[in-house]
Amino acid sequence: MENSNNLEDNNMCFACGKENENGLHLDFSFSEQEKRIETTFVPSDIYQGWKGVLHGGIIATLVDESMAKLAQRLGFRVLTASLDIRFKSVAKTSDPLHVSAEIAKHSKKLLYTKAVATRSDGSVIAEAQARFMIL
Repeated sequence: MENSNNLEDNNMCFACGKENENGLHLDFSFSEQEKRIETTFVPSDIYQGWKGVLHGGIIATLVDESMAKLAQRLGFRVLTASLDIRFKSVAKTSDPLHVSAEIAKHSKKLLYTKAVATRSDGSVIAEAQARFMIL
């Protein structure tokens, strides 16, 4: 990938950038001992697809960013190579959505991760797996 070594964080990331006024402004808690990361997002109606229903693309962003942020916290420089999501239930706007991610395995060039998005009661909204290119 051209210029992949010149990746720079300027706080404008749509998912976690604090300077992006249109972004999600995600905050993450990281457990080094468990090698796990978590975030909670409460979507407003501006993120809906159907009335009152969170757009699937936002859910995809949440799980992708959670897995990528975990990789970063563990010292990996990565870019998403593939993302597979299985939607299990509808997520509603204004209901908190909790996302957790962990590393499944890694090789010299690829990092394999998994994530789950749940409601406050623990019921699963979506499950995801991703492969990340290690730079």
